[in-house]
Amino acid sequence: VKDVSTGSIAVVRSLTDRGLARPDPLRLGLDVTADCAVIDVDGAPSDKLFAVGPLTRGTFFDIDAIPDIRIQCARLADQLAG
Repeated sequence: VKDVSTGSIAVVRSLTDRGLARPDPLRLGLDVTADCAVIDVDGAPSDKLFAVGPLTRGTFFDIDAIPDIRIQCARLADQLAG
């Protein structure tokens, strides 16, 4: 498992380099709240930046299957429309 902050996904590296996101404690993905808000380097959740799917596996662990990601996306869409 690669450290997300040094991995090959340029946008994720940019977010962590700029302090707009931080790796989760296990460094499996980005640190996010229960409602998928990305947490910045100072520990503040974003009100504009969200992550879903494997980038959230440090928080949600088993989030690699399409049905699980679909549910996660639907919940986030409802929240944002809300």
